[in-house]
Amino acid sequence: AQAYSHRGVAKCALGRNQDAIADYDQAIKLDSNHAFAYFCRGVAQYALGRKEDAIADYDRAIKLDSNHAIAYYNRGYAKYALGRNQDAIADYDRAIQLNPNYADAYKNRGNLKSTLDDKQSAIEDYQKAADLYKQQGKTSDEQYAVNQVKKLSEP
Repeated sequence: AQAYSHRGVAKCALGRNQDAIADYDQAIKLDSNHAFAYFCRGVAQYALGRKEDAIADYDRAIKLDSNHAIAYYNRGYAKYALGRNQDAIADYDRAIQLNPNYADAYKNRGNLKSTLDDKQSAIEDYQKAADLYKQQGKTSDEQYAVNQVKKLSEP
């Protein structure tokens, strides 16, 4: 199962998502409890525009590994793309709970809260993201978050 999963990752990296899905399917066929294969298949499904299928794969990955912060983050991202905003926020909340240093989760939750006109919460998320990006040496991401704080702080 691991070999198929790793080959699938390589195919995904080459943009061969449909081929990668076939490998993840084989990995899952060999080991139906292979959370990594479900997670990766979700990534490939999303890349092909199959957001509902991606969510189903992230659901399965999370069921098998409830501490998989990135699976919650990715599922939140897919739900946000489908307009399921409150569900997306809950997934970002869980990703942050599992990994309090998950700057991208704060940033995306800030984006979502900004869209929902929850300015104060959005500012707090962007500020936290900016602080984490600074610690992580991600200056362009930090600048984006700082700019969002400034934009939302304007009258």
